[in-house]
Amino acid sequence: MLTKTLDARRDPSISAVDAAMMARCIALSRTAADEGEYPFATVIALDGNVVAEAINRTVRDGDVSRHAEVIALSHAQLALTRQQLRRCTLFTIVEPCAMCSFCIRETGIGRVVYAISSPVMGGLSRWNILRDKGMSDRMPQVFSGVPEIVSGVMMREAGQAWRDWYPFGWQMIQFLGLLKEEGAEDDQIEIFPRRRPSLWRYIRMLFARNGRTKRIRTSESDDRAL
Repeated sequence: MLTKTLDARRDPSISAVDAAMMARCIALSRTAADEGEYPFATVIALDGNVVAEAINRTVRDGDVSRHAEVIALSHAQLALTRQQLRRCTLFTIVEPCAMCSFCIRETGIGRVVYAISSPVMGGLSRWNILRDKGMSDRMPQVFSGVPEIVSGVMMREAGQAWRDWYPFGWQMIQFLGLLKEEGAEDDQIEIFPRRRPSLWRYIRMLFARNGRTKRIRTSESDDRAL
């Protein structure tokens, strides 16, 4: 289980960029509700500019994998290089689920900001995928370093979007503890700092690259022998 007290710090401030991007997320989530979807939305930004944005499409497409985060990541990968993705921030109205969190880690997004936590399905609070350093240490070819996580940004405004979508449904979601406006009583946000890839990760990457080079050379030698 995640122990937040290890490296989390409290900071009540929200940057102008974070506020603007989260406001965009909340507006998109209302659009999703108007279109008959659940009010989830994601914006991916680089240097304060929107690179990709999406709402859930699970209802429209009849596909449970069409989460806003996954769709936005697909668009961002077409527009940016791997190196640029590491400088991006993914904004989403609700803490990414386990599926979306794996996608975030594999694309190498450097920062994740969300409003409402998801204690039952969350990729941070429930499964700790977003903060799992072992993934990047053991599988450096797949996962980059641990991203910075900022939670609780504009949580009241995000919660209001859910209340406006389905007041009774939001009450039940809160009662069951499925989604939670953490820290709403004191307007505080939580920041989990980014962790750079370890030296061990680079060593593993070096060995992996050398192994591929040797295999290529061996293959070329066999071709010449033929």
